[in-house]
Amino acid sequence: MTMKLLVDSAEFWQQLQKDIRQANQSIFVQTLSFEGDSVGLGLASAMQQARAEDKRILVDSFTKYIINDRFLYTPKNLRDNELRHEVARTHNMIDELKEKGVQVQFTNPVGLLMSRFMSRNHKKLIIVDDHISYIGGINFSEHNFDWHDMMLRIEDADITAFLKKDYLNTWHGRDVGASKTFGDITLHLFDGSTNQERFQDILQRIDDARDSIFIESPYLSFPFYARLAKARDRGVKITIVSPSNNNKKSIGEYTRWESARGQFNLRLFTEKMTHLKAMLIDNKVLIMGSSNFDYLSYSSHQEIAAVITEKNVVADFRKRVMEVDLAKTVPSTQPVNDIKGYIRHFTMKSLGPISVFMAKR
Repeated sequence: MTMKLLVDSAEFWQQLQKDIRQANQSIFVQTLSFEGDSVGLGLASAMQQARAEDKRILVDSFTKYIINDRFLYTPKNLRDNELRHEVARTHNMIDELKEKGVQVQFTNPVGLLMSRFMSRNHKKLIIVDDHISYIGGINFSEHNFDWHDMMLRIEDADITAFLKKDYLNTWHGRDVGASKTFGDITLHLFDGSTNQERFQDILQRIDDARDSIFIESPYLSFPFYARLAKARDRGVKITIVSPSNNNKKSIGEYTRWESARGQFNLRLFTEKMTHLKAMLIDNKVLIMGSSNFDYLSYSSHQEIAAVITEKNVVADFRKRVMEVDLAKTVPSTQPVNDIKGYIRHFTMKSLGPISVFMAKR
């Protein structure tokens, strides 16, 4: 087995293009966002030119409603000609892919009156032939490629078969939870309904921490703060890296409030928006994937998370992500508003059960 961290989109895209060109049998791509900009068109072109016979792109229905991080159906956005042109380019790109033999399918309908909109398939998964797979947090759009993020490339036939089965389940409209250990990596597949049961492994690892927990996540929320607070009470050093300029402003404010309340070392990443989601426990266990360690991942999103103990991967993360990113942060010094903090806290705690209920309708 070979595992390699790919930090940021340039490194990821360079490697993926090479794998796509060399693919002989199949290329399966799963993403939350797939937009008709230079990034989406780049993937479309690579897929069309690939010689593999079975080529598929699976997109969450999120992309039908949100393009360039903007909801399409507000009065303002309906009048935005540039945004409407990008929507048209996205439709045209998908139509052309289908004409050129690349299958494109949307998953997770939003339901009547968008009742299931909170229940998204948040996975980022790529399968190439029968031995290469990618998991992580990068979507196929320009703004996502501009953000700081990370993917994991794995060369292993057994892992690829496990993830390919999950891809095909989703392709056929089935959300199936599963967990399996392959040597130094355990993969958790969250189905959106039984997430809390499967997340116990990750929560237990937080409970077992003895020295330090480093988390980088843009949207960290319930129930992870409570478990981190218990770890801090045991003397575990908690360091959180979150974007200084969060694309979801209210979550950024909530992060400051929770970190102040829990007395965590909150560091704000100033270089750009960080969309990277990873947790390093005691410098021995790396947890990464598509999960933001937030209430939606915990309750209702379909996600992939990897728990990695392979020493070289852990060391590489520490050197090329944790140490580098900490050097690009400043301490959080902005005052927090307790009233707003508690309101957001209880709102998030209520949204989890609501999203699970709506997902099962």
